Amino acid sequence: MKYSIWTIPPDPIYYQIKATIDQLSKRYQGPQFDPHMTLLGEIEADLSELEQKVKKLATGLSKLELSLGPVSFSTTYFQSVFVRINSTAKLMQLNIDAKKLFDMENNVFMPHMSLLYGDHDMLTRGKAASTLMIPSTSFVIDKFLITQTTGAPSEWKYVATVPFGT
Repeated sequence: MKYSIWTIPPDPIYYQIKATIDQLSKRYQGPQFDPHMTLLGEIEADLSELEQKVKKLATGLSKLELSLGPVSFSTTYFQSVFVRINSTAKLMQLNIDAKKLFDMENNVFMPHMSLLYGDHDMLTRGKAASTLMIPSTSFVIDKFLITQTTGAPSEWKYVATVPFGT
């Protein structure tokens, strides 16, 4: 099984982003999925071991303030169209700490919430991104969601919630 460590925005931001995802997936024949920022993905571990490590990661946190940035697009399936999450020193350090905990390479981390998945051509991605108006807003998260991310997005499921400060 593969797992990811996610954060999700609180209401009403969650529902605003979800409505955008649903609209884009319908218009461009992409899969539907829940709004989330992946702190770390592609984790292959026993779930109980994973939970213990995520609890360790959450121990020193009480909350994490995030803010949405511009809408953009890229060349990859899972980042066809996305809204950036503005980098902060705390967020970037959290990603580095997670990689150390799971003995993973320190590759590039670009905080974002995907809005459309798919193998769309660049013109389609650019057009989809240019039509979106996602307000720059800040929000606070206070937990991690451990998500089983094996298979298609329709098969992904939350398997554990780890509140900050646990």
